[in-house]
Amino acid sequence: MTAPWSQRRGRVLGVLLLGLSHWNLGAAESTPARPITLAQSLAQAIRLNLGLQVERLNPGIARDQLGVSQGYYDPVFTTGSRWESASDSGGFDPVDFSRDAVYSADSTAVRTGFTGFAPTGLSYTLAGNYAHSEGERNLLNFDSYGVAAGVAVEQPLLKNLWIDAPRLTIQLNRKWIEIMDQGVRWTLLDLVNQVHWAYFELVYATEYRELQEQLQGSRQRLIAGLNRQVEQGVLTPADTLPAQVQWATGQANLIAAGNALTLASHTLQQLIQDDFRADRGSLRPLGSLPLPEDPDNLQSSWSRGLATRPDLAQLRIEVERGELNARFRRNQLFPSLNVVAGYGRRGASTGQLPPPLQPQASASQAFGQLRDGDVPNDFVGLVFSLPLTRSAERSAFRASRKLKDQAELRVRQLEEQVLREIADAYATVQSTRQRTAAAAKAVALAEEALRAEERKLAGGRSSVFFVLQLQDEHLTAQTTELRARIDHLQALSQLHFAEGSLPESPSPVPPG
Repeated sequence: MTAPWSQRRGRVLGVLLLGLSHWNLGAAESTPARPITLAQSLAQAIRLNLGLQVERLNPGIARDQLGVSQGYYDPVFTTGSRWESASDSGGFDPVDFSRDAVYSADSTAVRTGFTGFAPTGLSYTLAGNYAHSEGERNLLNFDSYGVAAGVAVEQPLLKNLWIDAPRLTIQLNRKWIEIMDQGVRWTLLDLVNQVHWAYFELVYATEYRELQEQLQGSRQRLIAGLNRQVEQGVLTPADTLPAQVQWATGQANLIAAGNALTLASHTLQQLIQDDFRADRGSLRPLGSLPLPEDPDNLQSSWSRGLATRPDLAQLRIEVERGELNARFRRNQLFPSLNVVAGYGRRGASTGQLPPPLQPQASASQAFGQLRDGDVPNDFVGLVFSLPLTRSAERSAFRASRKLKDQAELRVRQLEEQVLREIADAYATVQSTRQRTAAAAKAVALAEEALRAEERKLAGGRSSVFFVLQLQDEHLTAQTTELRARIDHLQALSQLHFAEGSLPESPSPVPPG
């Protein structure tokens, strides 16, 4: 006997829905997900994350800038040669009485030496000169050699003595290296925190999708049992429609959960890879995530945060830079009093003969005089200078003091912000811990209620409507517990991040 169309319609709809379920699940699992642990995610992110790679270049750049500023003390070697021909007709010159000689000469001159600075502000010059000239002067042929060598120094005694602009720049650049090192650490801490959050969100998306699949499996079994009762004439096809509607709605939710899982995988992939196109396969979290112990207390968290936060360390180094600048500006208020000194030797050899005789000067004689110190010269003295008002120096010093005070206020401002961040994170940890415990109890109660209602339905003492309602409530309880557990893990990571105590690897929440 052919079953009524209403019964056949229910069976056909059930078969189609079951087929659609298998097709969707198979499509979702066609590409196997790559398992990955939290520790592996952290190690890969620390090695490949592009943002961290960019930040890691900054200390090297700062060290190169320090090398540039230290190059100020590199001695500079200078040498030059000149060949020239010169002549003068002589005669009376009312502007220059020394121009009374008639001459024509060819000369070769060589100048060489070193100039440089010492870290005390001392400047020095080591110079040597050589010259050879021959020609005609006042109707006499001449040949002449001249050599000289000497050293001159200038040492500040007040202004620029204990600090000057080059030394200030070097010290500021050293502090800048420390700031860049703390910047790398801060970026690393932020990256670790982001990886934690992304990994925990991946865990949530994975487990939530599994909960949806479990619920769909329960509904499929329920629909199959209802269809058997329809075939036995216990139920009508209309009695199965609520279950089929819930299953179709669940299938839409399952598709949405699959997409959320894909997006969560993409978020983690972007953090732990340097080429997003290289591996587009989804990720699957590996291992369990047991809840760690609560932190000791808020006071200890505050102490750790104030002592270890890299951004606070950066601002404290900025205060030190401000102190250096104020120290330099204070030094610039002093008058300039420099001691200068020098010592040198010369040597010369000259010969003059009337034409057509050609004189021969001796280069060795000139160098011998230089070596023996026959013609020494030396000097010592003081150079004093002082701007009459020193308005520029006074204004610069006042500005440096205000900038230092401003840097100290920024430190205090950030300390207050750090205390607030830690307090918020600590409160969130306590709240999520309590939420997790309450949600776990709700899951147990919802599961117990669902099992009891299913037994009633099997005994004919309940309806499909109540079972479906309790299935939804059970899923809601499971989702709430899952969200609370993930929120607690993220809150703990955020607390350690706010403290500046989040370790690079392994994670404080290692996979079990």
